[in-house]
Amino acid sequence: MTTKKILLSSIAAATLITSVYAQEKELDSVDVWDTEVVSSSLDMDGTAIETKQADHLSDLLSSLPGVDIGGTHSINNRLNIRSLQDEDLDITIDGAKIQNVNMFHHIGNLLINPDILKKVEIGVGSNSVVNGSLGGSVNFETKDGEDLLDKGQEYGARVQANYNSNKSTGASVAGYGKVNETDDFLIYHNQVKKGNVKNGKGVEKFGGEGDVSNTLVKFGHKTSDTEKIILSYDKVRDKGDYTPRPDFGVEYNMARTGTQTFPTVYERDTISLKHELRLDDTKVDTTLYNNTNELERYETWTSAFIRGSKEGNLIGEVKTSGVNIKAQTNHESGGILNTFTYGGFVDTQSSKVTWNGDKYGDDEKARTRVIFLEDAMDFDNGFILTPGIRHTKYTLDGSYGTFSDSKTTYALASEYAATDDLTLLASATTLYKGVEMVDVLASNRRFVADNNNLQAETGINKEAGFKYIKNNALGADTTGILFKYFNTQIDNYISQSWKAMSNEGTLEIKGFEASFAYVKGDLNTLLTYARSDSKFEKTGLPLVKDPGDTVSFTADYKVLPNLAISWETLHQKEETDTAGSAYNVKKSYTVHDIAMNYKPQSVKNLTVIAGIDNIFDKEYTSHISENRSFTLSDGNTYSTADLEPGRNIKVSLAYKF
Repeated sequence: MTTKKILLSSIAAATLITSVYAQEKELDSVDVWDTEVVSSSLDMDGTAIETKQADHLSDLLSSLPGVDIGGTHSINNRLNIRSLQDEDLDITIDGAKIQNVNMFHHIGNLLINPDILKKVEIGVGSNSVVNGSLGGSVNFETKDGEDLLDKGQEYGARVQANYNSNKSTGASVAGYGKVNETDDFLIYHNQVKKGNVKNGKGVEKFGGEGDVSNTLVKFGHKTSDTEKIILSYDKVRDKGDYTPRPDFGVEYNMARTGTQTFPTVYERDTISLKHELRLDDTKVDTTLYNNTNELERYETWTSAFIRGSKEGNLIGEVKTSGVNIKAQTNHESGGILNTFTYGGFVDTQSSKVTWNGDKYGDDEKARTRVIFLEDAMDFDNGFILTPGIRHTKYTLDGSYGTFSDSKTTYALASEYAATDDLTLLASATTLYKGVEMVDVLASNRRFVADNNNLQAETGINKEAGFKYIKNNALGADTTGILFKYFNTQIDNYISQSWKAMSNEGTLEIKGFEASFAYVKGDLNTLLTYARSDSKFEKTGLPLVKDPGDTVSFTADYKVLPNLAISWETLHQKEETDTAGSAYNVKKSYTVHDIAMNYKPQSVKNLTVIAGIDNIFDKEYTSHISENRSFTLSDGNTYSTADLEPGRNIKVSLAYKF
């Protein structure tokens, strides 16, 4: 069995210092179905290993400063980086781009099964020309068959069963192996049956019962010692009788539409073909991909206003296809080590909607063509300077008209090792995002007029900070401190509702991420504090999904060679500055989770993961979830607050053959 240098933690106490710690301490192999999590808000060339039972993206990412997860319904995962939603982020899975058009304003855009993820790499903020978003990037990578084999093993299998008291059961099976010296495979299927969860008030939600499945088939072929081709097919399907507004809470849904539900199927199909080239000084990844998201639901309304008729089958589809190339080359010249990162992509994204088989509004198509180059120049005196340039051509034939842009953006980053322990950081990156496609299933795609006054979003992101890593300080084996201050300015910010899309002027987002890591023997701890505050220049109001101030604490301890435990605490400070009169004050909350990872010596290859989420059954709403109040025709006011699940006891049993 291969020995791994890791830290046993959930986001662990020290993506910040893992690379340092790993050089000093080599732990025994850990036989887990793990996910590597890397974030620019913590990571300094290190990694973290997630060993909890991950049922939701929040299980993997909630402790990362600058990253927030909202939405409690399975079709409403909301990923937020520094107040910006996934529409403003670059997101890929196995190199295939996830669409950045909003599928429907009452659901999320992400259908991701965290159980099958091998690695999650997050760029908090736009700090490089390699990723061209307004707010950051997330790269999801699924597991490979070859990586799951133990030393000397040619074939393997794994079965797993999950139980959540609030309220789901699931199971998965995986088979993997090496057909010969050049070919490997992975076949995986996961099935989850969901019930209606209870929130911290003990109130059971409705419209959440359903089934979620994920099938992944992956084949790898080595054409030589330096080249590999990987073909993968990944399908996620979520089916159930769901509320018309899955992002709204029980109180409003009950008052507005009673217990009404719509039969719903939401699925993602992703096919990718990847070519990897690994030479001594150069590596190149090329990916061809096709990604399709489809939402189908049979609607029955009390009035004909929304769709034009009271009853019908609504189907919305978004296709994203293209090719991307990313390469990196090291070259030394004149005493300077240059690390060139370069490449580009061509991407086409289209959407179409039908109502009872008839075309519903305008079809839309957007095409993006990008090339980029950056050079990290290491002067061998502690100073690294990284300039970059990116050129984008973008066209959109959409509901609001036809738009075309040709835009060049730039980046300049620097770091300086002032001492062996202290490194100073600074960067600036200009921003660009073309006029976006409309909310796919919103009814406004039928009747909006052309608006040639819409402008692309531009701006600049500036950051400054430091990292400090010290061995044998404060009684610890290693301590680490990371601090980053950021100021993001977005001009011509685009706001979109189900009625209209418009430029809202200049938006400023500022804040910081800070973390303190402490490692002593088998104890790893991490304390983080993140702030993200947004404000529109014209109105002084913040973004709706502004998370504000977040504090997290994680402690992980290896009690025995085969037993590790972890404790996580997340605290959100109250936010009284709201986006408008309809929005509720975002109340403060503190929630605690505990987890245990145990491998009984009496049963080899068995892993038991158990834990309790929301130990004290706290009633709370994520600051990036729906949270407004509306007065309905009966004269009463109802809250849309999407309350998070209450206490959940979870157990996972996995056996590897």
